[in-house]
Order: sequence, then C-alpha cells, then structure tokens
Amino acid sequence: MSKRLLLARSMKTLGILRLMEMYKSRPGILILNHHRIGDSSSTRFDRKLFSATTDEFDVQLKYLKKHFDVVSGGELQDLVSRKTDLKRMYISITFDDGYLDNYTHALPVLLANQCTATFFLIPQYVGTGLIPWWDEIAYLLRNTRKNKISIQLPVPITIELDSDREVAIQKMLQHYKRPDNVRSDELMEELRRETECVLPVVERRFLDWKEAREMNAAGMSIGSHTQTHPILGQITPERQQWELEYSKQVIEENIGSKIYSLAYPVGTPGGFDITTEHLARSLGYSMCFSFYGGVNTPRNMNPANLLRGNTNSAPDLFRTETMFLTKLGRLPH
Repeated sequence: MSKRLLLARSMKTLGILRLMEMYKSRPGILILNHHRIGDSSSTRFDRKLFSATTDEFDVQLKYLKKHFDVVSGGELQDLVSRKTDLKRMYISITFDDGYLDNYTHALPVLLANQCTATFFLIPQYVGTGLIPWWDEIAYLLRNTRKNKISIQLPVPITIELDSDREVAIQKMLQHYKRPDNVRSDELMEELRRETECVLPVVERRFLDWKEAREMNAAGMSIGSHTQTHPILGQITPERQQWELEYSKQVIEENIGSKIYSLAYPVGTPGGFDITTEHLARSLGYSMCFSFYGGVNTPRNMNPANLLRGNTNSAPDLFRTETMFLTKLGRLPH
C-alpha cells in the first residue's frame, strides 16, 4: 500500500476528510484529465492511459457534482476570460486523444450524471485503428522475447525487461519524451528493430466524426490535440504552427462549429514552450491546456497554460487528492 493511500484511508477513518469536505474551497478551477475509461488489464497497449473503469468514473462524477460546479465549454471559457467572476472552486473534466471508449464508455456516464466535458481530438487519428507511438512502445516492450534492449537515440539507454514490464514501458516512454528527441521517427525504427516485434492488426480504436458531432450536440465540447500529436517542444515553430492551425481547420469543418481550446500533447514542461503559447493565441485558441498538475486560481490563471492533472481511480485517494487540491492548492506529500 502506498503512503498516499495509507494517508487517505487514515484521514477517512479519523473523520478528517469529512471535515475538509465541509470547509469552503478557495476560488479556482481544478481541471481533471483522462485519456481512456475502461478495464486497463484488457488492453495490449499503454495501460497507464486508463484512469478509471466506468463504475469508478461514475462514482467520481457523483462526488464532484455533490461538492462543486462541473463546467466546460462556454462556462469554462467565461471563467478563464474573467467574464464570470471566479468566486468559488469549479471542476472541469477533459479527455485527450479521442479514443473510441470516450464515446462508448465515458459519454453515457457523463450524460447520466448531467455533466459535460471537453474532448481533445487528433484529426489524423479520428475514425482509425492507428497505433500511436505511446501504444506502440507499450506493445513492443511487453511482447518482445528479449530480456533487455539498448537504444542509441537521442542518447544511449539500456532497459532491462523482467517479468513485470510496466516499469520498463514507462522508462521508455519518458525516454521518447526527452526534449532532445528531435528524431523520433528514427528512434521508433530503432526500437522496432531492437525488439523484433510486429504490431497486431486492430479494429477501429478512435471515435469518428459522426460520433464527435453527436457528442458536441449532446453538450460536450470539442478541442484540438494537434493534427498528428507530435511533442511540440521537439519540432520547429513552423511545424508547430501547421499542427495547431491545420487541426483547428479540420475539426471545425467536420463538427460544423468553431473551436477555441487546445491541449498540448504530453503537456509537461519541455513538451511546449512560450513560442507554442504565442502561436496558439495568435491562431484563435483562447484556452490552452498543459498536463502537469496544479490548480488555476485568480492569481495564476494563464489562458495559454491552463493547469490540468491526473485523476486517481482508488476512491479514497481520489476523494483525498480532490480535497487537498481544492482546499490547499496542492497534493499531500
């Protein structure tokens, strides 16, 4: 049992968590991000993308609605732009990548709880069975028969592959995300050769434009996650502009309405920079989302870098972390 989970259960048993729930939250916006909803053990790809099962997601939404206002779309934009005064804590829910389970699993739970969310799509992936680099890395390392691999790009690294390969997968993913990985296509070719694995044939993995329009009509917001999901900090400003501008154009043409929000791929420091922020604002994005945690308060609200964080599927930990963030502005140590 982790220290955080032990703390969460102790706070619940002692009644401290209940007292925190009764205490007024500071003004701000807590943005919670998901990628996939469902059973992580059933996937052959990146299991860390699954933040909750459908039942866990339902419990989370009910808890959030009980204690906060859950907003997205125009309501969120009014808060970020200060058109609406930020007098209390609001919650916003987002999804990156546009996996099919966003439509089949997450949408019904959102509608049943009368909640809205923002879904960031990658036009190149929409309606396809494409296997992105993060899923390919997970598959290759999980299925290779080798007991270790050595990669030379962008710097040499050797990864040991024991029976539980999740640690190795996360290590390789972090290696790929390095700011100096400017030859990502070559790195992936090297990894394929080193693992000696062949990717499986898969069915459609990402929602299509018809489903995106249905979600938009049901009150969900649609935003851009770039055209092809590169790590923006690894590419030139010219390529960044194309990714942001073309994806916006394609999404607007296919859903039939303007979009104003952008989620930076990966979204961690180094995954984008001040040039990215300026480009996004100049192209008409009024809300741009990072992904390294934190709470957006009246003092630190930056529309070009709206803070988002992960959710935790363990109910007691989800409850505790939500309270710490909304009351204290930080997670427990």
